[in-house]
Amino acid sequence: MMRIARPAAKILGLAIAVTVLTKFVMTGSLGGLGKMVAAGFLYLLPLVALQAIVERPMRGWMAAVRFPMDWTVFVAVRLTSAAAGAAAGSFMIWQMRLENPADLSTMNRVVVVMVVVLNCAMELYASTRSRLEQRNRQLEDRVETESRALQLHQEDFERAREIQQALMPTTLPQIDGCDLAAGCQPARMVGGDYFDAIRLGDARAALAIGDVAGKGMAAALLMSNLQAIVRAFAPALAADELCAKANQLIAGNVAPGKYITFFYAVIDTARMRLDYCNAGHNPPILRRRDGTLEWLREGGPVLGVLPAAGYDAGTVELRSGDCLVLYTDGISEAFNAADEEFGEERLIRALDQPAGVAEESRQRIMAAVTKFSNGNFHDDATMMIVSMH
Repeated sequence: MMRIARPAAKILGLAIAVTVLTKFVMTGSLGGLGKMVAAGFLYLLPLVALQAIVERPMRGWMAAVRFPMDWTVFVAVRLTSAAAGAAAGSFMIWQMRLENPADLSTMNRVVVVMVVVLNCAMELYASTRSRLEQRNRQLEDRVETESRALQLHQEDFERAREIQQALMPTTLPQIDGCDLAAGCQPARMVGGDYFDAIRLGDARAALAIGDVAGKGMAAALLMSNLQAIVRAFAPALAADELCAKANQLIAGNVAPGKYITFFYAVIDTARMRLDYCNAGHNPPILRRRDGTLEWLREGGPVLGVLPAAGYDAGTVELRSGDCLVLYTDGISEAFNAADEEFGEERLIRALDQPAGVAEESRQRIMAAVTKFSNGNFHDDATMMIVSMH
């Protein structure tokens, strides 16, 4: 009932106004206003009734077709119902002797045109407003959905960051004959960098550094698996054996497309040697006291891709004054405003000073990287320094 009453009331009000206005334009006077209003009311009854009756079926017909046929249906229905209503109203007024039939003919044409025009204007306004409101609701829903997704991502990154920080050792074990220092400069997004140092005796320690492909919670959890493997097998396995074991375990659980670059070594300062295995990681740089450089490349492929891959062991003799730098690609691939990478050459130049204290060397290199990138790290930058006494 309300669906009919509302449009009927709108049309009645508009039609009365149009009738009064038309009468004034045609006669130049509002004399006999009561009679005119009575005639107008009688005239408009069939017009309003027809307009209200056709409203619901007209909407169904419009919904069944596309633009511009929907507007064709709207105009045709409104024009037909207005003409029929005006004709019926004119007949009733003529029967009641309230108006001159000659005047009604002209008024009918004006009323029909005005009713159709006003209905088109109202429909255009209503449809435009409806589309705008629908679009606003869609935008609001989209913003709300994206806000929830962003909040979930931020929570995921925060939990991943907590996991990552918990896995990094807060203090490094110190062994006879060398000095250890390590640290991680986190990027804005959570990465998968990992480093560790495990004391194996007064003169022995296991050193590990890795970078998990990807970011977020998945990378942090995969990194936690790697740490558990390293700590479980470090006391019992040689460097190449540990990498092979880690590769087998990780390959059986890692998601497609995920892998880990990893470097693992056991330093023995009593024997002055380093046994290592490089699983696709950035080759650590060994700077000798006399300035010569060596890259530790022996090993095999990244962890998690080839379950049956073999790994080779590498060994280097250490001497007093040597400095070993282990790092992730967040160091070498840090870039400046001109999209230039820091690169290995700049890293070597920053390292090209007497070994000294390991922490001082680490801070000097990190200061050079920070200055070069203006402090904008796009990936976690992790570094470990081993200075031989």
